[in-house]
Amino acid sequence: MDHQHALNRLRSREVLTAALNYVLFDRSNGDYFFDPLEIENARANSATLIDELVQELSDPDRFEPRPAFAYFPPKNDLCDRRMIYIPIKDLTVRYALALVFSEQIESEIHPQCFANRRATGTAASIRFIEDFSTGGWARFCQWQAERCADNSVLLRTDISSFYDSISHEYLVDSVCRHLMLPRDCALVRLFQRILRVPVIYYSPSTGQIEGPAITHQGLPIGDGVEGYLANLYLKDVDDAMVRVQAPYGRYVDDIRLFGNSRQEVLQNLRILQEQLLRKGLNLNSSKTEIAEDEPSRSDLMSRLYQGSGYGEEEDEQAGSVIVGRVDVPFEQFARTFTEGQALESGGDAKDFCKFLGAHDANGQPVVSLIARQTWHVGRLREVVSRWRGPTKHAAWLLAQTAAYRGVPPAVQQGAREAIIELLSDDSLSPYSRYRLLHHLIKPRRGRGPSVFRFIDQFSQAERQRIEALAPKYLAAPALELNLIALCHLRIIGRSVSEMRKMVAQHCRQGCEPVRNALEAASKVPHTQMPSASTSIEPDAIPEPTS
Repeated sequence: MDHQHALNRLRSREVLTAALNYVLFDRSNGDYFFDPLEIENARANSATLIDELVQELSDPDRFEPRPAFAYFPPKNDLCDRRMIYIPIKDLTVRYALALVFSEQIESEIHPQCFANRRATGTAASIRFIEDFSTGGWARFCQWQAERCADNSVLLRTDISSFYDSISHEYLVDSVCRHLMLPRDCALVRLFQRILRVPVIYYSPSTGQIEGPAITHQGLPIGDGVEGYLANLYLKDVDDAMVRVQAPYGRYVDDIRLFGNSRQEVLQNLRILQEQLLRKGLNLNSSKTEIAEDEPSRSDLMSRLYQGSGYGEEEDEQAGSVIVGRVDVPFEQFARTFTEGQALESGGDAKDFCKFLGAHDANGQPVVSLIARQTWHVGRLREVVSRWRGPTKHAAWLLAQTAAYRGVPPAVQQGAREAIIELLSDDSLSPYSRYRLLHHLIKPRRGRGPSVFRFIDQFSQAERQRIEALAPKYLAAPALELNLIALCHLRIIGRSVSEMRKMVAQHCRQGCEPVRNALEAASKVPHTQMPSASTSIEPDAIPEPTS
């Protein structure tokens, strides 16, 4: 790879524009969290943003990554997950680097690496990574089905703390070796700089602000490009397993080994572990299982849909898309619930959300919108209040029930009331309240050209109750609530000067993301929320804005 040509291509307007478009698509449609005002600013001023990046990258050794910040969505009912929110300019550079690398290396990544592969065809014009439901996850399921037909033993395992354990030095070495890049060239030095992210920690429990602290290990969790860099990190491992002809497949760090004897599979497991240890990684022993009969193999194989999303209609329908591409021995989710059936655990709560959002092989809801009932709303409210793990899915289902055409009016009214009461509940996790308000104010396209928001379906009195929460959300120590509150204020017509006064009155001092959001709001045309009386009632399948 000609490193100077690659550097010039990286900082070209063509590549940076493509990278920014990928960022906007992924951040709006796939990332766990985003600042809507940052997105508005980037869309409205994309040419200026690209010009500034071209200037910043003119001397790669002087490029300084901007501070990122940590946020903490629920991982399960007891623990949180640390995610890193990278400013849009720096994220654009990360995508540009991955794009330039991928032009040389994608064809050499083995097909047994199923996740985070480059999009192809027309999809490549809008997204960097292929859609998981029609791409890698479907192939991973299909591959397992085929291997089970001619192998009697299956081993499932994964890598402990994979993203957090990735060594920057080993990653740079891997990129240099596979792309034939000199370690001391400007392109590699830029890559090293962009990996060292300065992270500010805004504690949602104490309100304290700490940092920035430079990361010297690990890839950030929370955006769409890191999975591609992780593939480059594990390319040596994939290649080694292919060389010994192991029936091996990997989806991110979720690994399957097949064979016709326990001895064969365990021998390949030892080879895999040796390769990972050379990278500073190890297997998660508590999640390593072996199956030697058909029922056990079926239990260890990936189900049709195990996506982390469950946040939008298109997430829920992904399972039915895969059904059309994969020959079952994989069954669909089939558990049902009745009104008198209590939710006893987080597993029950997760399964209830899957039940209410499930689609059949033809893409039709198992529980149609017209069949939504008041007790469904009560259960969803219970899920959001009691179990943090499935809260992202439950928040979506509540928003859908409150706004979609076809839901009985009394059920819609109950869902709207449940949402407002949950938004007002300080004991609820900040991320849960963020997801609820996010769904209400996110702009969406229906089947026609009109743009609408779910909150358009709420009455004026209901919207005023939500608006009254803004001071509380601005005062909260959680960035998710601060930023979504500012976006809501902007949508309902507050000027930037009014927003600044509210921030000065209620928000904690020194909060860089809030300052960034206010600056972004000052650079975009003013947007006014459509009144409820003129809004478009949403169809059952709105399309995401992009």
